[in-house]
Amino acid sequence: MGLVIIKCGNPGDDEHLENLVHYMDDDRKLMIGGNGVNYTDEKAVVSQMENVKEYFGKTKNRSHVQVILPYNGQGITPEKVCDYTKDAAAYFINDYQTLYCAHEPDEKCDYYHSHIMVNPVNIHNGKMMETDPVSLKTFCDHVAKVTDTKIRLKYKKNEE
Repeated sequence: MGLVIIKCGNPGDDEHLENLVHYMDDDRKLMIGGNGVNYTDEKAVVSQMENVKEYFGKTKNRSHVQVILPYNGQGITPEKVCDYTKDAAAYFINDYQTLYCAHEPDEKCDYYHSHIMVNPVNIHNGKMMETDPVSLKTFCDHVAKVTDTKIRLKYKKNEE
């Protein structure tokens, strides 16, 4: 069974957003990509996401939504992890800015995993992304199809 972990950034938590962008771009990354942001420039990612929030007057709302996809099953290869990451992140491509990466195992985390950071402000209408289980069901179904596994949804606080 697969897992989709959701962490929501607190309003005004821009420092955590910057740290997350830096973390996603660390030495463990197998790949990094994005939609609607210059993913090759850490400062630009944060600035571009903040610009969308400012444009729609959403600066006091959630700073970001982080999706974590752990892969600890048999047959997981770096290539599969990269493909799964890109395909899972594609779910948000039409409505939200994203930064995504795949990380290889190391002493901090002994399995492959992906991060998808989503600006929760819709780029077309400024509405905030809903992160309740009912609203995320279609995303979880998308990840299940991408990874060919059953998916369970879990929420974590940013300190975890």
